[in-house]
Amino acid sequence: MEDFKRAIEEVTKSFQKMIEEIKEKRDYHLVEEGDGIRIEIDMPGLEASDISLSVTKDGSLIKAEGARGDRKYSKLIRLPVRIDPSTASALYKNGVLIITAKKIREEEIKIPVRG
Repeated sequence: MEDFKRAIEEVTKSFQKMIEEIKEKRDYHLVEEGDGIRIEIDMPGLEASDISLSVTKDGSLIKAEGARGDRKYSKLIRLPVRIDPSTASALYKNGVLIITAKKIREEEIKIPVRG
């Protein structure tokens, strides 16, 4: 039984280490700021006109692509919150694409309970 517990602990540690390594390799940074969200994506070596950016209708996914010469970027980011796509704006500065948007407040609907 001790061998089994030790094996589970080792697998758990390996899995946690793998998750941390994935987080470190992310080349974007996501920050929630009050009622908004800011995403910064490293895309060095491009011009603003080289970048194509889109947001899904439901505001759950952002897709950024860019290419210039041998530099190619493609980033698909699932957002932890939904955003209003009509509020999204983007700025490309010093090799970083900065996207800002307002979060969608989830609407709560009261449902009557009959007895």
